[in-house]
Amino acid sequence: MSNSDIKRNTVFIQKKFQMRSIVTVVGIIAASGLLSGIMLYFLLSNELSSELQVAHQQIQNTWDSLAPAIIFGNIITVIVTGVVAAIAVLYQSHKIAGPMYRLQTICDEVSRGNYEPVSSLRKADQLTALANSFKEMLSALRDRKSNQLQMVADAQLMIDSLLKETDDENYKKLLNDLKAKIDSFN
Repeated sequence: MSNSDIKRNTVFIQKKFQMRSIVTVVGIIAASGLLSGIMLYFLLSNELSSELQVAHQQIQNTWDSLAPAIIFGNIITVIVTGVVAAIAVLYQSHKIAGPMYRLQTICDEVSRGNYEPVSSLRKADQLTALANSFKEMLSALRDRKSNQLQMVADAQLMIDSLLKETDDENYKKLLNDLKAKIDSFN
């Protein structure tokens, strides 16, 4: 199964980040709808009342019938656009929040000494360059750790060889102390 075939079951991964994004976009849409309604109100009321004083009653009746339609239309537009925008932001932020969660999980594993965490991102996810850098970093850390362990093993073999070749007790004690310190690296 390729990474692009993987489907996430949970859409809300980093809830605070995703909700903040949704609230921001929906707030902008609501504010624009409110501004549109206020502008229409003032434009229509000034235009209607200043130019047509003679037909005031007829204009007032026109305004009374148009105003609810305009206000209702704006409210419906804001609600529909807000819902669509919230869904779009949720899924777009999901492409960032998911990889952030995976990278955070990898960092937690590495901090516990596990240099072998396996996690991959889907092709459509954001932050894939960062994830690839993490993989390279982990590979370098694994190589470095492997080299260190090999050096420790080599040092222990050298100490064991020196211990066999000497009869001096002070020298043996020093070598055993050194071996104990080296063993603590494992």
